Amino acid sequence: MATSVSTRVTDGTTTVDVTGVFLGTPWPFVHVRYLMQEISTWKSDQLQSVAVNSRYILDGFIVRQEWDLFDRGTDGLEAYRLQGKTLADIRRKFPTFVGHWDPADFGQPWIEDYRVAGAERRPDLDLPASSVRPDLRSPLALAFYWSRRIPGTGQAASVFLPGFKRNKRVDLTIAAADPPRDGRRLWQTSVRYPTLSMTVASTAKAWVSVDGHLLELAGSVEGANYTAYGVVRQESCTGTAENH
Repeated sequence: MATSVSTRVTDGTTTVDVTGVFLGTPWPFVHVRYLMQEISTWKSDQLQSVAVNSRYILDGFIVRQEWDLFDRGTDGLEAYRLQGKTLADIRRKFPTFVGHWDPADFGQPWIEDYRVAGAERRPDLDLPASSVRPDLRSPLALAFYWSRRIPGTGQAASVFLPGFKRNKRVDLTIAAADPPRDGRRLWQTSVRYPTLSMTVASTAKAWVSVDGHLLELAGSVEGANYTAYGVVRQESCTGTAENH
């Protein structure tokens, strides 16, 4: 995982860019590679846009690659999608975007090319204005950026799930697990979601240093017939943590 954060001096817009590569072996001799990038923009702590690039590769074979963009408008977050099952499909539908097909180029800038490539407008993926709350967060930005700025009393958060056709928002309560100790604080939350398990809660935990650095994330995902666990630990960090 890698996260970069930048703020534009001219208008105060902050961009949070999170990229990750997940490897798994769900069955013997079957190898899954899942690549995810989320680029979100914020102004006065309000979500302005989310761009998501996700790629699913099974034993070296590209199963799915799609690029979604959600722009804030008067009717909420308005969705656009660009996808193709094969390189030939992308060449035919979006010839000016074909240079972004190769997974080896994952993580390279793509939004400017996307905006002129002719992505399909997808109203079915919109988040309507009635669901856009002031505390709305995108998943990876919440985990890797906003988790560092949770107040000491904890907080509620609404999470937008980009690309979902139903149940597009999840409301969470984030609470401190115990008082700060050893120079760090543990935050935790849980959720029940229809496509996961409504009986057993999925969980997420974040360890944040007292000076505002994200140290570790851990989580469990509970499905109807499976349980998955994951841990992300900080290896390096450049720049200065911001506390507001």
